[in-house]
Amino acid sequence: MSIDPADFAARLRAEQNAPDREERLRRERTARRRKTLLGAGAGVLALGGLGVWLADATGKRPANEPYAPRMLAEHLWPDAWPATTNIPFRGSPAAAWEPSSHGIRIPQAKAVAGLTLQEVHTSLWLVKDFLVATNISSRTLAGAKPVEALDLLAPGDPVRRQLEAAYTDPGSGREPLRFVTRFDPDEVRSPEQELIRTDGTMTYEAAPSGELLVRADYTFVHALVKTSGAKEINDHGYEVSRVIVHRQLDVLVRNGKLHPQTHSAAIVNDDCTAPADGFIHPLFHDDLKKADKWATVDPYAEKNRVAAAPPGACVRPTRT
Repeated sequence: MSIDPADFAARLRAEQNAPDREERLRRERTARRRKTLLGAGAGVLALGGLGVWLADATGKRPANEPYAPRMLAEHLWPDAWPATTNIPFRGSPAAAWEPSSHGIRIPQAKAVAGLTLQEVHTSLWLVKDFLVATNISSRTLAGAKPVEALDLLAPGDPVRRQLEAAYTDPGSGREPLRFVTRFDPDEVRSPEQELIRTDGTMTYEAAPSGELLVRADYTFVHALVKTSGAKEINDHGYEVSRVIVHRQLDVLVRNGKLHPQTHSAAIVNDDCTAPADGFIHPLFHDDLKKADKWATVDPYAEKNRVAAAPPGACVRPTRT
């Protein structure tokens, strides 16, 4: 079976003028794509060739071949094609997650071991505020010192000292990324807070010392575009690269301050060949060529969520 370009173009034009036929055309396009492009091994190259033909036939050349804006509805694109600002979480489980800090859900507070309901509730919110300040705050993401997070940590706490040192010493390399999510604002940006998705759990119990021990386990997915030179994939859609950050934190709450006990981080889609300058450097679609020989990691697979990709690890991410 082969694609008849004239027939395909005619169907696209008909779809524009007959919205009631959208569902039938969607089914036909899906079947055509599976049987012809994938089944025949043509894949992206064949579709790209058709994109060139359509551009010549319609007089409008796509901004970036082979992602012709009128060839297929974007939600039907193969997973190998980059996501755009139109559907930034296409092909990702994060599409169903809560935006920004809404995904950091506070469990119902109950009085435990001498701690009142209000004390437990306040302690849980302190942990949430710390996670927001280190992973969602727009200032922190753009590289600023996470002052709010530092203020939540007890004076003299080892983690606080490490963070202070990481932001003071220019030779600290990737050390800040152990605790904080940050990007070089000259390289990438998050167009809006809605382009962060969050999911995870928070639990708590009374520690033997009588204080509250809170366990937080959250994944943050950031959709980013290049600050300059962003590639326009289709009409009004710029290429998006997704970075997945998974953090686990056990923290004691004492006198209104946080004392982290254990912490671990995994960052997927961080270019290991980039300078160790304290920033995450996302790989975009064109960058994946240099990652061909790196180990492949699915950041959403449970077995890979912790310690599979420490900051700067050479891994080739899927679904990013």
